[in-house]
Amino acid sequence: MRTVVLIALAIAASAPTTPAQKAPAASRTRKVFVSVTDRDGLPVGDLQPSDFDVREGGAKRAIVRAQPAVSPMRVAVLVDTSEPAAPAVTNIRAALLEFFNALPAKHEALLVSTGRQLRVRVQPTFDRKKLTDASAGIFTDGGGTALIDSILEVDDRFMKKAEDRWPVFVVLTTDGSENSAGAHENQFNKWLNSVAARGVTAHAVIIKSKGNGLTEIIANSLAENSGGEYIVVNTSNSVPDKMRALAVKLGDDYQIARTRYEVEFASEAPSAPVDVGVLREGVSLRITQTRLR
Repeated sequence: MRTVVLIALAIAASAPTTPAQKAPAASRTRKVFVSVTDRDGLPVGDLQPSDFDVREGGAKRAIVRAQPAVSPMRVAVLVDTSEPAAPAVTNIRAALLEFFNALPAKHEALLVSTGRQLRVRVQPTFDRKKLTDASAGIFTDGGGTALIDSILEVDDRFMKKAEDRWPVFVVLTTDGSENSAGAHENQFNKWLNSVAARGVTAHAVIIKSKGNGLTEIIANSLAENSGGEYIVVNTSNSVPDKMRALAVKLGDDYQIARTRYEVEFASEAPSAPVDVGVLREGVSLRITQTRLR
């Protein structure tokens, strides 16, 4: 029996990798992430490239690679240290500590502040002490928050080239003024339209104040476009609990996603719809994510 699913959107082309099945030399490759479970909803963990059948625009394609998608997350935490964050800074520090302590140890994280301008407080690391020490030392930098600039720069420096990581953004911000360069607005809008196809997930926790709400709009769009959580609080007292719960959710979502396979195949029509099948009785297959490389 062949279980199939049709991908209506295009999966972007990427350069070929070392093949498990030899693909034509002139071909480029595309990736799709599929979740495969048995009749009881349990992961099917022993599938091989030969168990998948991929057709692009109706034409059968050679499978380059099919393997469980188990890369760890790289979690970029962007924290607001602008003037409106000053009344909440004690709770913001506590929230960061809760988050990093609750995030499973197998996942990498980095810490960035966005007050006035981007400051990388901790480069990507598995070292929780570095992250918690930096969190305890967070102070406000005054001015507005450079949220758009920070998101774009973090993605360019730390996410795009980390192909062996699942990219996750966590934004903790007030709804104060946004002071990113105006020229970056169009660039950010294009970036927003690309995040779902790249497999980026973004979550946002917003502390309501008396700001103009622009950062709230940015964070809401970020979460909505990537399928992430969007959490609004009216007082900062609840932020530590919200951030701890979000870290737990990230770990839980990762465990669920371990049913996923990363299927890479030779492509001759990168914009064509893709039909993915699995050649085994009693299993279900669904698309979970696509990613640009």
